[in-house]
Amino acid sequence: MKNILIGLLLMAAAQNAVALQNIKVGGVEVKPVVSVKQSYDSNIYLDDVTPKASNITRSAAGVNLVKMFGSRLDLKAGYLYELLNYSRAPGINDAKHHTANLALDARLQRNTTLTIKDDFTQTTDQATSELDARTKRLQNTVAITADSPLRGNFGYGFNVQHTYHNYNDLAYSLLDRTELLAGFNVNYKLQPKTKVFLGYTYGTLRYVEKNSNTNTRANDAIYNNFDLGITGSLGPKLTGTIAAGAQLRHYNKDLSTAKNNVTTGGYSAQLLWKPVEKTEVVLYGKRANVENSGGDSRFYTSTLNDISVAREVKKIRLGAGASFETVQYPERTTAASPKRVDENVNARVTVDYNIQKWLQAGVSYTYKNRASNESDKTYKDNIAGLQLKGMF
Repeated sequence: MKNILIGLLLMAAAQNAVALQNIKVGGVEVKPVVSVKQSYDSNIYLDDVTPKASNITRSAAGVNLVKMFGSRLDLKAGYLYELLNYSRAPGINDAKHHTANLALDARLQRNTTLTIKDDFTQTTDQATSELDARTKRLQNTVAITADSPLRGNFGYGFNVQHTYHNYNDLAYSLLDRTELLAGFNVNYKLQPKTKVFLGYTYGTLRYVEKNSNTNTRANDAIYNNFDLGITGSLGPKLTGTIAAGAQLRHYNKDLSTAKNNVTTGGYSAQLLWKPVEKTEVVLYGKRANVENSGGDSRFYTSTLNDISVAREVKKIRLGAGASFETVQYPERTTAASPKRVDENVNARVTVDYNIQKWLQAGVSYTYKNRASNESDKTYKDNIAGLQLKGMF
């Protein structure tokens, strides 16, 4: 009954959406968003031995705000509240999520751009790590970036970013940490919409938990990233960024189970191809190190490649995608065992129907599979969902 009531309220709001669009209060553009999604998850604990299924209702409401100060300064803010209700063990699985963001975009003299933003998340969804359990966690990221011409076709930019991770569950408190990044790049304009760049970033990792025996943070580290890439218009109907480089990581504390100095090659790619009108192909790839709390390895290396295709036919948007990720751990769990390697496969399809400009209905299906040389880490999961979303 509760889900039906939510849907009726959403439909009622949508009927009045014409009056709500382009709301302006004191020069601030206000854009409310509401949605409800009903899904079936065949394996909510991602356990291949005794999988448990559940129906899940995600109800969300939020607002996006935009304030423009002339032609040179934009202030944007947003907030989203999400309520999760599970049919299985609701006392354990039900959750509330909060997401907030604030951004300032400035267009200064001499074509210099400056962006300051803060992204806050309080959630129970899995982080970007090997963890399969849902757990309460908080993440806040503050970033400052700037780009400016230098001379002729040359230019430069800098970036500073601070990220704070906090896990409420004591079982994952070893992942509580702060990460600080500071870097710069020099670039050269090959064409009006295409640049090549060379970048350097210095990073620090500082963990909250201390080793009870030595009173030192065993996973504290510093690292240096070097990147070479190209960005902008890369070909006919193709835009994006491609970069390759390396990370040189050094840990402050000696451990007999893990290396203290590690060099890892990496790459990143974000490409958008529009072969014909109303058709998009998005390619994403990334190879990088991810912090880890289990076993002897202090991190693992993720190699992820993803492709998605979307096609609009009148009021219907059809989408399909797939990804493949290899997760490699640098140390052995035991002297006799091989190093852990996981292979994650994801396949998905979506169909969205634009009932009105402000109201969208959709169905989706996602298949997830992890294969691992450690048999207790494998799982399969199927998720099917129905969604109704109002964007006023």
